[in-house]
Amino acid sequence: MKKTLLVWALTLLCSFSFAQGQNADPTKYRRSSLYTLMVTDPTRTNEEAIKEYFATRLIPVKFNDHNLSERYIARSDTKDQEGANEAYFQASHLANQLVAKWFNRAADGSFDMNLVKERGFYDASILDINQAKLNVRGMSLLADAGEDLVGNTFVLVLDSRYLNKEDVGKVANAGIGFLSNRLGMIGSLAAKTAVKAVAKGYMVSTNAHLYRLVWDQEAGNRFFNELWMSKSDLDSSKKAAFDQADFFRLAYVGSDKAISDVQSSGLTSKTDQELIGRATIKSIDNVISKLQREHDVFKSKSPIVSVDPVTAHIGLKEGITEKSKFEVLEQQMDENGKTSYVQVGKLKVSKKHPIWDNQYGADEENPNQGVNYTTFEVVSGKDFYPGMLIRQLKN
Repeated sequence: MKKTLLVWALTLLCSFSFAQGQNADPTKYRRSSLYTLMVTDPTRTNEEAIKEYFATRLIPVKFNDHNLSERYIARSDTKDQEGANEAYFQASHLANQLVAKWFNRAADGSFDMNLVKERGFYDASILDINQAKLNVRGMSLLADAGEDLVGNTFVLVLDSRYLNKEDVGKVANAGIGFLSNRLGMIGSLAAKTAVKAVAKGYMVSTNAHLYRLVWDQEAGNRFFNELWMSKSDLDSSKKAAFDQADFFRLAYVGSDKAISDVQSSGLTSKTDQELIGRATIKSIDNVISKLQREHDVFKSKSPIVSVDPVTAHIGLKEGITEKSKFEVLEQQMDENGKTSYVQVGKLKVSKKHPIWDNQYGADEENPNQGVNYTTFEVVSGKDFYPGMLIRQLKN
């Protein structure tokens, strides 16, 4: 499809344009949606400080906020946290709740498409459910919304805990003898110095378990054909059927862990609680970036904001290094309005410019950056324009 036709189609069918040049709005693009849950254990040290910072932490801007009212899940007594997560999902009908939020389910059981329109940047009437059922183009758009929006809904269960200085010291000291034998006295002194530095800091470890809402053809068809109703056609039997529906489910994607520390030196004006909170947020950001590197379905897209040179508002928080590489994606649309993302080039991080430090608290720890973006070099492709999307590749 030629670019001029692509731009025309997107302007016609969507509330924003991927037009070339500075007129494109790179802040508007389809994001995956994320719901975060925290594993709690009142017996843990500094649990309340971690809970407070988790509760006030905003969903990363690369995701739509799909949080529900319940934000906490109990830690498993059997150390099988994944099993405890699955039991909670089933008991709470969590997948049903996620679907209900997507379609603005009201107290009377009715649905609407307003959130789908908003997050998908569809025209006000393009996803009218009653009209869509009557034509191929409308059903194509419904399928597109399901695959690209509802089907990219994730649940992240985060198990963050404070590592006390004594435990950290014991773990680190266990390695000093080995280092001493290998490196001699200098190595031993260096290891002891590192232990002392760690002991002055605040460390938080986060284990994360990632799940994805299953929104396949069967789930979509059954929802629209068996359960959908608007304000004008209320049906108590459909309302009850949705509450009991067992075909909505979550699929396990993967798990990872990360540790983050914040050194108290240089941040002496911060309270212990603030330093623990900072370490908590950093560990959560770190584990999200690790999960994104390892699981393609969870990788977020970021818009190009300028092209000479190519820049984007991503940085160290997303786990970017000098070796990171990215694909450039162009959103294309077929004759029925169904979208797809097509790779049109590749980028690498520029070694001539510093990577943007956008980690939590970087404005205080590294206040003299002067930029809020990372710069890239073109590996392949051409004619890039603001609003095109980039997605990290595995190195």
